[in-house]
Amino acid sequence: MNYTSENIQSLVKDKNRLIQEENSDLKRKIRVLENRLRLKESLLSSSLNSTLITDSDGLITWVNKAFEELTGYTAEEVINKNPRFLKSGLHDDKFYKNLWDTISSGNVWKGEITNKKKDGTLYFEKIEISPVRNNLGEIIHYVAIKQDITGQKKTDKALNDSYIKYEELAYIFNQSPAVGFSWSEDDTHFVEFVTENIKQWEYTPEDFYSQKFTFEDIIYEEDKEKILTDLRLKIDSGAEKVKQQYRIVTKSGEIRWVDSHFHVRLAENNLVTHLQGVVLDVTERKKAEEEAKYQFEQLMQADKMIALGTLVSGVAHEINNPNNFVMLNIPLIEKVWFKILPILENHMKENGDFYVGERIKFSKIKESMPMLLGGIYDGSQRIKNIVKDLKSFARKDNSGYDQEVDLNKVLQTSVNLTANLISKATDNFYVKYSNTAIFVKGNKQKLEQVLINLIENSCQSLEDRTKKIVIEVTHSNNCGLITVADEGKGMENTLLRKIKDPFFTTKRNKGGTGLGLSIASTIIMEHDGKLEFESQPGEGTKSTVRLPLFVKDVKI
Repeated sequence: MNYTSENIQSLVKDKNRLIQEENSDLKRKIRVLENRLRLKESLLSSSLNSTLITDSDGLITWVNKAFEELTGYTAEEVINKNPRFLKSGLHDDKFYKNLWDTISSGNVWKGEITNKKKDGTLYFEKIEISPVRNNLGEIIHYVAIKQDITGQKKTDKALNDSYIKYEELAYIFNQSPAVGFSWSEDDTHFVEFVTENIKQWEYTPEDFYSQKFTFEDIIYEEDKEKILTDLRLKIDSGAEKVKQQYRIVTKSGEIRWVDSHFHVRLAENNLVTHLQGVVLDVTERKKAEEEAKYQFEQLMQADKMIALGTLVSGVAHEINNPNNFVMLNIPLIEKVWFKILPILENHMKENGDFYVGERIKFSKIKESMPMLLGGIYDGSQRIKNIVKDLKSFARKDNSGYDQEVDLNKVLQTSVNLTANLISKATDNFYVKYSNTAIFVKGNKQKLEQVLINLIENSCQSLEDRTKKIVIEVTHSNNCGLITVADEGKGMENTLLRKIKDPFFTTKRNKGGTGLGLSIASTIIMEHDGKLEFESQPGEGTKSTVRLPLFVKDVKI
C-alpha cells in the first residue's frame, strides 16, 4: 500500500479512536472494580460482626465499625499493629501457633477465642480467619470475621449453673424424705412434676407422668372428701399457702400419714393454675405422738387408780364396819326370834291375832320373818363381796403377769362391779360360766379392767331394755375365751377397723376419750392374746378375748 498523507492521517485517527476506546473500556472496568471494592468495603463496614483485615505478615490494614465498638479501639489505634494486643492471657502459645500455622498454610481457621477490650473487659468471640490470595496464588491478606458470643456464653453459663443447681436440688430432694409435687389445679389434677423419692411409697414418676395416677388418687379414701373440700375452700378464700395432714395409700396398699405444704401458683389473670410443694411422711412421728398421748393417759389412769384405791380403802372401811355389825347380829336376831316364837304363838291362840307393828299382824310376820332375816344377811354378804371386789380392782397392782387367773372369777368380779349399769341398760342379761375352771397366766386386775370396759360398751350400745347381752366363758384350741355379745347398734366395717386406735371414739359428745379399747387391746397383747370384734349395723357387736390356756392339774 502507498501511504499518502491522507492515509496516514486516517490511520492516526483510527489509532487515536482505538486508544480512546481502549482507555474508555479500561476506565469502565476500573470503575466496576472500584464499585465492587466500595460495595464489599461498605458491606464489611456495615456488618454487625467485628471484621479486620491484615497483610500477609499479620499486621492490621483495615477494621470495620463493629470492631471499634466491640473492642473500644479506633481504627487509627490499630492500623499496622498485630492483633496480639487483644490477647486475654487465657490461651497459651500453643493455641496461637496452631492458629497461625493453619492460616499461613492457606487453610481457614475456625474457633472460639477469649479476648480483652481496651478497658480490660474480657469478651468471647467466634472467629473465622480466611487467607486471601493474588493471581499468582500468593497470600497477600487475612480476613477475620468475628462474632461476639459473650451474651450467648453468659446465657450458656447461666443455664449450666441453673442445671447444676437443679441437679443439686434434685439430689437434696431425693436424699430427703420430702417428696416434691406440682400438679394442675383443674378437673384432671394431673401431676406434671414429682421427685424421684416418690419411690419410697413404691410409685415411680412415670406412674404419674403417664397419667395412671393423679395426686388425689393416692389420698386415703376416708380422708379424700374432707381434704379436697378443705383444699378448695382455702384456695377459693385466696390462701397462698395450704398446709394439711392426712393419710395416703402406697402402691402396695400401706396407709401412711403425711404433712403437705403447697403453694398456690397463679396465672396473669389471677386464676389458679397449679399447686406446688412438698409432701412429708410423718407416720413415725404420728405413732410417737400417739404413743406419748397413750403413755400420758396411762399415767393419768394409774394416778386415778391410786387415788381410787385410797378412796375405796377408806370407803370400804366405813362400809365394812356397819355391815359387819349387821352380819354379826342377824344370826343373834334369828335365835331370839325362834326363842320367842312359841310364846307369841300361844298368845295368839289365847287372844287371837294381834299387831306386832302399826300395820303388820303376827300371822303375816310369822311366815315372812325367816325370809326377811335371810334377805338381810344375803344383802350384807353381797355388800361385803362388792367391797372386796372393788378394793381388789382399785388396788395398786405390782404382781405383773404371772398370776394363775381363773376366767370364771374374772367374769364374776366384773359383773358384780357393773351390776348397777347392767340393771339400768337391759332386762335380758345372761352369764354363762364354764363348768370347770379355765386358767390363764396373767394379771387378774387388768383382765377385769378389760372385761368391765367391754360390758360398759355393750350396755351403752343398747337402744332399749328389751335388747340382750350374753357373756360366756369357754375354751377352744388351747385358748381361754370370754365373749361379750350384745344386740346394740353395731357399726360399719370402716369404724370397726378403727375402734382399737388410740383416741378414736364414737362417743366424743358423751365424754368418751377413745382410750378404753386401745388400752384394753394393749393389755390383751401383753397377755399374748387377741381382742377381736365382729359387728354389723343394727345387729349388735360381739367382742372376744382370746388368751393362751395355763394348764394346771385340771382336765379340760
